[in-house]
Amino acid sequence: MLTEKSTKKKRPRSLPLDIVQKKNKKSRQRRSLPVPRSGPPAEQSENDSEDVGSEVLEGFKLSQAVQFSDIQSLEDFNILVDGLLLDSELSENVKNKYYQLCCSQGAFLHEKLIRGINFKLIAGIISETVNIADAIRACNLTTSRDEFAIWDKTLEGCELFGMNVGFLRSRLSRLVGLAYDSEGVTKTRRYIQARNEQVRTSEEIRDLEAKLLDLKAAYERFSADINSLKSKAESHELKFQEEVLAPW
Repeated sequence: MLTEKSTKKKRPRSLPLDIVQKKNKKSRQRRSLPVPRSGPPAEQSENDSEDVGSEVLEGFKLSQAVQFSDIQSLEDFNILVDGLLLDSELSENVKNKYYQLCCSQGAFLHEKLIRGINFKLIAGIISETVNIADAIRACNLTTSRDEFAIWDKTLEGCELFGMNVGFLRSRLSRLVGLAYDSEGVTKTRRYIQARNEQVRTSEEIRDLEAKLLDLKAAYERFSADINSLKSKAESHELKFQEEVLAPW
């Protein structure tokens, strides 16, 4: 006959609470460990990143296939260098004048610029080209040879970078020849000098005439004072003389 103790099932011994908590914590840590990825997904991520970067760059780029003959107006005119838009680097006034220069030659003057030039430098080259074109339009026979030389030197520098400014340099050369090296230039300069001297002399005459009017006005004021004070002055002088000549 089995005893009462043998009929009872043995219960497992319970672990202390702090040990149970430590075991559960370790179990959760093992479950939360990241699973290392294999090679191909990482490569795929890198490729995706490159694709996104390429798309962003393409968003800033415009096609270089545009021919100047396709440009119908200023609204169609964009300044592209290495496929990137340069319009924001220039004022509307400079862009408009540059467009007119390009129209005169039927081509983009910057299309043969050396690749890789800094955008600020390119904007400076275009601006200088426009400024010198304006200066050429405003020059005359009194413009000094030194000024012509400075303009040509600046254009030569632009040309070294690939800017199409040969037509401006040719115009400068012809103007210098007409202003300083052609027949009749001596008489023309004498004429200009005489005309300038005439203007200067005329201005001096006007100044003298104005001064003469001031002197005449002053003369009239003095005459009026003399007429109004003459009798009183003579009377006073007479009294003075009477006192001088009175008997002792």
